[in-house]
Amino acid sequence: MFNTKLYAAAAEKITHKYLLTNMVSMRARQIEDGADPMVDPEDLTPIDIALKEIAEGLVTPKAVEEVTTADDLFG
Repeated sequence: MFNTKLYAAAAEKITHKYLLTNMVSMRARQIEDGADPMVDPEDLTPIDIALKEIAEGLVTPKAVEEVTTADDLFG
C-alpha cells in the first residue's frame, strides 16, 4: 500500500490520475533499480518516496517531444 497523505499531496501537483499513477510507477522502479532518492527516504517504500518527490515538485512530467529515453521522462 501507499501513504494516502503523500498521495493526496502529489495529486494536488499532478491532477490527472493516470499520469500520476504512471509517474509514481516509473519513478519507484528507478528507485528500486538503484537511483538515488531526491528526498530523505525516512524508511519509506519506493512508492512513497516517489509520491513525496512529486508532492515536493522535485519530479515533474516532460512533454513527449523532449523525451528520448525512459530516463528522460522526469525533470
